[in-house]
Amino acid sequence: MAFVYLNKEKFFNNLKKISSINPNIIAVIKDNAYGHGILPISKMLKEFGVKKVAVRDNDEARIVRGFFEEILIFNPPTSRDAMNFSYAINSLLQLKKNRHPYIHLKVDTGFRRNGILEEEVEEALEIILKKGFELRGVFSHFCCADEDGCDTFIQYDKFLKIKDKVEKFCTKNNLHLPYFHIANSAALTKLPNTLDFVRVGIAMYGGIDGYEGVMKLVGKMVSRRVLDEKEGCGYNKAFMSDKKRVITTIDIGYADGIPYFKNGCKLKDTFALGKISMDYMIVDGEWDEVVVFDDVKEFVKNFDTITYDILVKISPKIKRKIVETSDNNRVKQSIKISR
Repeated sequence: MAFVYLNKEKFFNNLKKISSINPNIIAVIKDNAYGHGILPISKMLKEFGVKKVAVRDNDEARIVRGFFEEILIFNPPTSRDAMNFSYAINSLLQLKKNRHPYIHLKVDTGFRRNGILEEEVEEALEIILKKGFELRGVFSHFCCADEDGCDTFIQYDKFLKIKDKVEKFCTKNNLHLPYFHIANSAALTKLPNTLDFVRVGIAMYGGIDGYEGVMKLVGKMVSRRVLDEKEGCGYNKAFMSDKKRVITTIDIGYADGIPYFKNGCKLKDTFALGKISMDYMIVDGEWDEVVVFDDVKEFVKNFDTITYDILVKISPKIKRKIVETSDNNRVKQSIKISR
């Protein structure tokens, strides 16, 4: 049976590095914690001391509602829900329909995807005042923080002006001041000030340079056999052997979230051969288990995609195990957690 192993030591190292920049973290655990498993990741975040997270929808929020003091929901409905749920407001229309009292106002500073427009901020604040909503936070999102260029700083400057406007409005109307967050993973070391909170996702999981890969994906042997010289294997015999060799079939395929490949794929310690199947791949050598990857930054080099795309598609049907490692990296303890 295939497994996903989550390295707690590496996860905590990533969180410590982020905390050294800003200790106030909103951990993004949407879409099954970027494929890592929302429950095991929440368990580790709580142990580390993170108190605020962001999720995709109310279904995810309900799964982890007992772990955190505040859960920001990026795509909420308009109806009321739990006190520790905060709804992201992505448009004036949503704000007008919203009935949930605890909100974060998202402002579009240049991404042009969603959020209140800059010229709508004052109207939004008036609606919030009139409806008696609790404005817990104000945020925006960078479109180009993973690139060099001026876009990030243009957005940042716009957000600072919006921050000033919101603070003046709240002070004038005797409202408590919300906290402000705009720094995502790629912007952590770029901004002169990361403001009240940082809102990080991929850095926690080690999917960008400078952070340690948390997920290790391991496939188990289903069968093995000897492939003769000039004999092919797999669909369409896409791989033809140049010598006599042992091959092993493992229990991971594209139905488990691995991108489709037809001309082989570099794994951690060996190569997958030919075409990947729905539930299997054939690999070179004699193995009882095969590490498909333990650092997604290396594995993604096989494909024309990004680390997020690899991680988030790993099937939730594969069991997740939290692994604690000692200083010499020997496994001390394994905790089995489904999904």
